[in-house]
Amino acid sequence: MPCVAVLTLAGCLENGGACSTSAEPAVEVEVRDAMSGEYLVATPWGIARDDTYEDSLQVWGMTADVPPRVTSLAGATERAGTYSIAIEAEGYQPWDTAGVRVTEGDCHVRTVRFTAGMTSTDP
Repeated sequence: MPCVAVLTLAGCLENGGACSTSAEPAVEVEVRDAMSGEYLVATPWGIARDDTYEDSLQVWGMTADVPPRVTSLAGATERAGTYSIAIEAEGYQPWDTAGVRVTEGDCHVRTVRFTAGMTSTDP
């Protein structure tokens, strides 16, 4: 008689199903030009900080343009906390915010999504 193994993800039910095996970011930041609302031509970069913890934000989304433009950055994978976020891009003033509170969900962190409106340094 064959043996059957059953794996249960106790306490991990969202929408009535089992948890996915994906790793979700704590924060996802859409990065746009504050005046035009367009995605930046320059590639943005950033960092998420929570007390002594730091994580570089990674490119999360891109346009289908040629060449592609970064639409969003994300980081602090599966880590709840209260973050300060700093983003920079060539030709733009640094952008930052603090107090971004990320909580645990049933299976993953509850990703906090927001937009960073970058201000050009060009007159």
